[in-house]
Amino acid sequence: MLGSKPGLRLAVSLESAALLPGLGVGETVDLSRLADSVIEGGAEGVMIHLTSDHGLISDDDLARMAAVCGERHRDFCLRVTTAHDHVERARRLKADRIYLGREAKVGQWTSTSLFLKSHIGHIQKVQKTLKDSESALFVTLEPTLEAAEQALRYGLFAVELDMSHLAASLHSLDIDRAFDALSHVLSLGRYLHRHGVEVHLGGGLRPADLVVLARSRSFRQVNIGRRLMPEALNVGLSAAVKTLRERMSGAGIGDDASAERHKRIAERVAGMDDTQLKESLERFCCETLPQLEDPQLYAAERLLALPLARLEALALAANLPASFAGITLIKHLRQTEAPGRSGTPLRRAG
Repeated sequence: MLGSKPGLRLAVSLESAALLPGLGVGETVDLSRLADSVIEGGAEGVMIHLTSDHGLISDDDLARMAAVCGERHRDFCLRVTTAHDHVERARRLKADRIYLGREAKVGQWTSTSLFLKSHIGHIQKVQKTLKDSESALFVTLEPTLEAAEQALRYGLFAVELDMSHLAASLHSLDIDRAFDALSHVLSLGRYLHRHGVEVHLGGGLRPADLVVLARSRSFRQVNIGRRLMPEALNVGLSAAVKTLRERMSGAGIGDDASAERHKRIAERVAGMDDTQLKESLERFCCETLPQLEDPQLYAAERLLALPLARLEALALAANLPASFAGITLIKHLRQTEAPGRSGTPLRRAG
C-alpha cells in the first residue's frame, strides 16, 4: 500500500470524530464506517491518534478500521508517542504508517513535534521495535532548519513537519507574516526533498492550506483532521473529503496554474481606476509577473486584494517589516514610486 499512488496524498484523521462531545457512557462512534466514508471521498489514508484516546478507542475499533483500509487498499495510519505500549500497539495492529510525536502543553504550537537532540535515544528504540515490521516510521518535527539537519544527521529519511505555525500565519491578516512562514516551509521542503527525505505535513492544517501547499512538488502527503470536521458536519464526511481531494488534485494546474494566476492579476490591475500606482503595477505585470512562482506569487495575490490605499501606504512607507521588504511586488513599487525610501527594514517584534 505504501507508495501505491503518485502525486500528493491525503490522509484524514478521525480522532476528532471519535471524541465528539456529548457521547454518553457506553455510546461510541463506528470508526470503521467513518473510515469507509473517508476512503469513499478519495483519501489515500485514514489516521487515528493513540496519544489521547481517553479510552474511547478500543483495539477492536482499530482492528475494524485496519480491515477496511486493507480491503480498500488504503493506508492505515497511527499517531503515537514514544511510549513502549503505544509503539507495541501500533506494531501489533500492523499500521502502514506510524507517526511518532509527543504530547506537549496545551497552547504550545509545536504540540506534536519531537526535539531530536533529547529524543533520539527514544526514537532509535522505536526503530528497533519496528525493525521486523512493514510499518513506515515518520518522526514529527518542528519545521526548522536545525531540526531538518538533525534528521539528516541521524539518518531519518521520513518526517512529518508540524504546520501549526504556518496554518495560523496563512489565516492571519498580516501578509508579511504569511509570506515569511510560507517562504520558510517551501524552502525547507525543497531542502529535505533534495536530500531524499519523504516529507509529510500535518498539525492544524485547514482545507485552504492544503491547496496552497499542494502546488509544491516537495511534499508527499498532507494530514488533516479536526479542521475538516466543521465542513464534514455540514455536508457529510465523504463529500467534504471528496471536495478537498478535488481541490488538491487541481492545485497548480488548469485554472490554478501559474500562467492563469498571472493572468488574473494582470486583469485586476487593468481594471483599476487611474491611481498613482497603476502605471507601476502595469509595468510590474509586464516585466516581472510572468517569472513569479510561490511564495512570491502568493504574496502578490494577497497584496493586490488589499484596498489600493493600503497597498499605496506600504509602497510609500518610510520603513517596512523585514519580510515585506523581501516581497517582489513591494520592492518593485518602492523602486518606482518611492526610490528614496528603501531604508533599513524594520524587524518584526518577537
